[in-house]
Amino acid sequence: MTVPAGSSDLRRLHRRRLSNGLRVVLLPHWPTPRCAVSVHHATGFRSELPGQEGLAHLVEHLMFRGSESLPSGRFYDDLHPLGGTANGTTHADYTDYYQVVPAEALEQALFREADRLRAPAFTDGELATQLVEVGREIQVMRDSRLYGNLPWPGLPAVMFRSFANAHDGYGEVSRLADLTVDDCAAFFDAHYVPSGAVLTIVTPHAPEQVWPLVERHFGDLPARVGAASRDVAEPPPGEHRVAEQSVEGATRTAVALGYRLPDPRLALSEYAVHMVLARLTSRWRSGRAAVRASAGCGFFGPLDALTPDAFVVTSVLPDDLTPDDFVADLLAEWGRLGDSALDRDRVRRAARELSGEHRRQQAGLVDRCRALGRFELLFDRAELVEELPRLLSGTSAGQVARAAHLLAGEPRALLVAGPRAAARTTPAPAPAPVPPPGGGPLRTAAELGVTAAGPRVTPPLGEPVPPALGGAREVCLDNGLRVIAVPDHRAELAEIRLRVPLGPYGWESPDRVDFLLWALGAQTDAAGRAATLGGGLHLSQDGQWADLTGWVPVTRLAALMSVVGDVLNPGPLPPWRQLPVRRRVPPSPQQRMDEALRRRWARTEAAADPPVEMSVLHRHVFRPAGATLVVVAPADAVTVLATVAAPLVDWVGDAATPVAPGLRGDPELLVLREPGGGVVHLSLSGREPDEGSPEAARYLTTALLGGYTEARLVARCRRLGRADHVLLARRDVLAGHRRASVRLAVPREALGQAVADVRAEVGALIAEPPPVEEVEAVRRYCSAQLLSAFDSPAALADALRHTSAAGRGLHWLVRRPELLRAPRPEDLSAAAHDLFGALRHVVVLGAVPADLAAADLTG
Repeated sequence: MTVPAGSSDLRRLHRRRLSNGLRVVLLPHWPTPRCAVSVHHATGFRSELPGQEGLAHLVEHLMFRGSESLPSGRFYDDLHPLGGTANGTTHADYTDYYQVVPAEALEQALFREADRLRAPAFTDGELATQLVEVGREIQVMRDSRLYGNLPWPGLPAVMFRSFANAHDGYGEVSRLADLTVDDCAAFFDAHYVPSGAVLTIVTPHAPEQVWPLVERHFGDLPARVGAASRDVAEPPPGEHRVAEQSVEGATRTAVALGYRLPDPRLALSEYAVHMVLARLTSRWRSGRAAVRASAGCGFFGPLDALTPDAFVVTSVLPDDLTPDDFVADLLAEWGRLGDSALDRDRVRRAARELSGEHRRQQAGLVDRCRALGRFELLFDRAELVEELPRLLSGTSAGQVARAAHLLAGEPRALLVAGPRAAARTTPAPAPAPVPPPGGGPLRTAAELGVTAAGPRVTPPLGEPVPPALGGAREVCLDNGLRVIAVPDHRAELAEIRLRVPLGPYGWESPDRVDFLLWALGAQTDAAGRAATLGGGLHLSQDGQWADLTGWVPVTRLAALMSVVGDVLNPGPLPPWRQLPVRRRVPPSPQQRMDEALRRRWARTEAAADPPVEMSVLHRHVFRPAGATLVVVAPADAVTVLATVAAPLVDWVGDAATPVAPGLRGDPELLVLREPGGGVVHLSLSGREPDEGSPEAARYLTTALLGGYTEARLVARCRRLGRADHVLLARRDVLAGHRRASVRLAVPREALGQAVADVRAEVGALIAEPPPVEEVEAVRRYCSAQLLSAFDSPAALADALRHTSAAGRGLHWLVRRPELLRAPRPEDLSAAAHDLFGALRHVVVLGAVPADLAAADLTG
């Protein structure tokens, strides 16, 4: 399969530099109904001076808390109702701020970014609040983690000697508390200048629509002279450096090993070679002990900082392996790399993986926007977003071997942390003399937050950009498999999603399905073969569905589908056995309650116990009837359909597999007793009727009751001071049935009151249609929030998998904004009756108060 000519037009960048020095990078005509805006400032924790550790991060937090035109948290007032998101991050050499909003809100996003660059409001109250928030972040990211100092910020203090490169960019809250709002204002004035920033916009709009908006909101920002750029250059070390730290509570020793990376400004291709070497190193296993290593370029990812930067290897060592032995084994492994056929295969696979992963990530709206801005700011080459995959793909085994041999001979830094490490802390960098800030005069916080013209008015919304699935096709194969193909040219990759309902046998025995998926993956080597193709393939199940999630360069889609065909039509499978307990995220309370209810329902319908023989279970679970395959790819849908259908036409299952179980109309109560804990989780659910209120009304009603920030259940808890109550409404499919449910997480003693709250709000919504203003607010939120499905090809494939599995048509995604305009307030009342009027199936996780009767819960 070939990529159609012309897809590169989507990647053509437009640039301007405004009169105040601000650089602007615009990627127009991006095929999505949303847009992304980012601003990258050339300041990070390497801009801090002694005594300012953590100041750059603190200022980033304050930048969200108000500006002259948007005081007191109003930054989010227009953002959240439109389902938009915003965030910021602080790095070594830059701080970035970004927003994702519906395309109609592009001007509002530009207005918000310009206003906080023009006149941010730093107040004592907000400073105190953000000191608490920063303290929590430091606790979570560094202090509460067992090896939270590895590799950052511990290893830089070993590798480097200058304060800029070696100090801890988090800082200590006790020292940050000494800073004033005027200190924060001085840092802003010295570093947040238009000439040191890059504004990046990725949007479906045409350039002639965007440039006037940029000039309107950023053109009159005054040009200012900021602090002189700090020279962070540092000669490489002349000898190995080692430091040790004792870690309280550690039972094993961890190591972080660092080498200098090539300067990507001068040797980008060599840098890419080191990225491939890092991937190979992460796959290495020491011959004398069971040890895993993790390697990467940069402390925060590749091409995220200027030189000097680090090639980092980390590992937690077994008791019988010393740090010196670990280093010796690693260097020996690097020394064995060469240009053999085996090494060529390993390098080719690693390079393809990295290239594909980069393309996949940068096909996302916000990731592309941020990468364009970062590459433009740091390297004056936003085009690296497209150039890097080609550099990675062209890496040879000889280049990797040479890089490894050279690296092995370089001076290294080693940080050892563990229970038996010497009680010697990492040497602190010597503070450098504090230079004058330079640039123009620095303002106080009070002066910073006002302009002569005064506050400005938030601009109105523009015209919405409707979502589209141009050229999409859907077919049903003779075996019952539903196949959806959608053209999407944002990446040279194909995304595939195959979703299969597990059926009663699978719903009743998720542990056997776990083994089945493991056996299929092992027997077919699905993940390894997909990686060799430059993609990925993952088999998973959530108790309700079995999912095959994959992606691959579009030219190799047929080869990936051959792997999928082997998974669906395997040879004899090994006998079932209980898999050992694996380290994985434990199931959520919601998942545990769903599994219990699903098993109960499935047991009522299955004619016999689930089969033990895996080949039989495979035929029952993997049935094309009821399954859906979604393919999003940069190619004509007809061509895609022909490519993916070929290996699937012979896929058959067991026609005698039981169908979805029938549900009794009687109330049922299932209590999963769990000792201890003051919080009880509860699910109130009922089957969703096939007839009655329209789909759009049901969608809005679920959000209005408990599906967004201003929902009625949320507002009730807020109004009655129940901040510790979590009440959420949702719709899904359970054991083959569409259902509506309300999930609760409340203090044990308040369980009865919380259930009464739910039934009261449901009853009120049924009895009286909501006001028009309330309906408009939830309609606006849902219409905008749903557009996030189009942010990337992967997100689009996920959304299509979800909506098709729920029984909705291909174009539900496209027509949702239009359909959501149709329901009237009385339609929402009718939908509330249909969905939530008979929540008869109740599952409780935890201890039920003794004074609560079953009828109090089941209604």
